[in-house]
Amino acid sequence: MPTPEERIGTVEFDLRQFKTETIKAYSDMAYEMVIIKGLGEDSIKRLATLTGRVENIENQLEAMRTENNQRFDTIESMLAQILNRLPEK
Repeated sequence: MPTPEERIGTVEFDLRQFKTETIKAYSDMAYEMVIIKGLGEDSIKRLATLTGRVENIENQLEAMRTENNQRFDTIESMLAQILNRLPEK
């Protein structure tokens, strides 16, 4: 059976080892959190850029839709004038 001094020595060794492992685990976790934070910030920047691009595309599509509607209205008006000039059968 180990003596009290040996038992205390074992406990102290185990505590030092636990402290070393805990510090290493904390350091690894802190490193990974920094990486996650960086990735999150980068993702937010990319989302903001994409949002701006999507808004720009939406504006362009709306302008094209308005232009096409005006052209269709003009074509319909011209077609109505042509049909009015044609004799009925």
